[in-house]
Amino acid sequence: MSLRVLLVDDGMADRLAVSRALAKDPDIQWEVVPMSNAEDALAYLAGNAVDAMLLDYHLPGMNGVTLLQKVTELGLPRVPAVVVLTGSGNERVAVEAMKAGAQDYLVKEAFSPERLRISLRTAVDTVLMTRELEDRRLRAERAETAAREALAVRDELFSLATHDLKGPLQIMTLNAQVLRRQIPAAAMTPALETRLGHIVRAAHRMGELIDHFLEVTRGQERPLKREPLDLLAMVRGKVRELEANASRHHFVLEVPEGRDFTGEWDAHALERVLENLMGNAVKYSAAGSTVTVRLTVEDGDAQQFVLLSVTDQGIGIPAADLPFVFERFHRGRNVSREVGGSGVGLASARRMVELHGGTLAVRSVEGQGSTFTVRLPRGIALSTEPVRSTPEQLAP
Repeated sequence: MSLRVLLVDDGMADRLAVSRALAKDPDIQWEVVPMSNAEDALAYLAGNAVDAMLLDYHLPGMNGVTLLQKVTELGLPRVPAVVVLTGSGNERVAVEAMKAGAQDYLVKEAFSPERLRISLRTAVDTVLMTRELEDRRLRAERAETAAREALAVRDELFSLATHDLKGPLQIMTLNAQVLRRQIPAAAMTPALETRLGHIVRAAHRMGELIDHFLEVTRGQERPLKREPLDLLAMVRGKVRELEANASRHHFVLEVPEGRDFTGEWDAHALERVLENLMGNAVKYSAAGSTVTVRLTVEDGDAQQFVLLSVTDQGIGIPAADLPFVFERFHRGRNVSREVGGSGVGLASARRMVELHGGTLAVRSVEGQGSTFTVRLPRGIALSTEPVRSTPEQLAP
């Protein structure tokens, strides 16, 4: 390792002693540039870079601390490490040197060659570390600025996209409503009425999902609107809806008799959770397979919980992906590129459940299927800190 040190001392004997001491350094090859006065030193620094400076405090014309202040005013791209040499041993000199930017000071009559080498090496290491920390800070600031700019562009694009997506949905809704009014009553069969109703509800729901997607990507969060909700009625409605629209799958609803499944919950939030879990079960399982939805009640020490589970016979989740299944934009490595999805749904679903004070967990075996379980408290006062769910692997 080779380093250049600028030695500024008006005493020839001192310059020779320092040069000999540095020449015997076993670890660093020092290139010593000797100067006898401050003016020559400043002129040299104006056109040359050095790694370190050894400054005599007592110089003709100006002292070492004043020289150091002048060096600082030069605005050098790489500020060198500085050790001040003095014959006085005065503490005031040390304080002035440190305030001016020196890393260390040595009393000429007291230091040994080894002490000089250690002091200079330590000063260089300190400056290099400070420089590296400053570079990291600047890189972090530039990265943060770039990230903010990228997020602003992303938000603008998402806003435009959601606006453009809502246009066709409004047309679908209006046309479905017009058809319901124009079709003669004699020709309006119950099946046709149901189909048109599905189109209108699906268009409205898609508009809500688009708004929700925009909220998620912007990190926004709506407060929950808690109202009495019969979760069983909601689940039955979603099962019937999927049976009509996803006829290639078989749906089973398992509910114990005589149990109540009402609670103080946000209907829109839990509807999004249910649609995501059941939609994924259909999307990631083959035609002809069964999707099972179960509702149970769990009695805790201080409150009751309602458990909702959705089980599919699909592709399952690889064990390596289970710890990350609820992270935003994460998708399993076994998911085909042809299968659409943003990787936002499960992260959003877990957040909705946690806002209710509940948990969302998964058990899965690749190639066999997955079970997602929602555990909700029944409107009991909740902790302000949401409970984090932990994915578990289902034993074969």
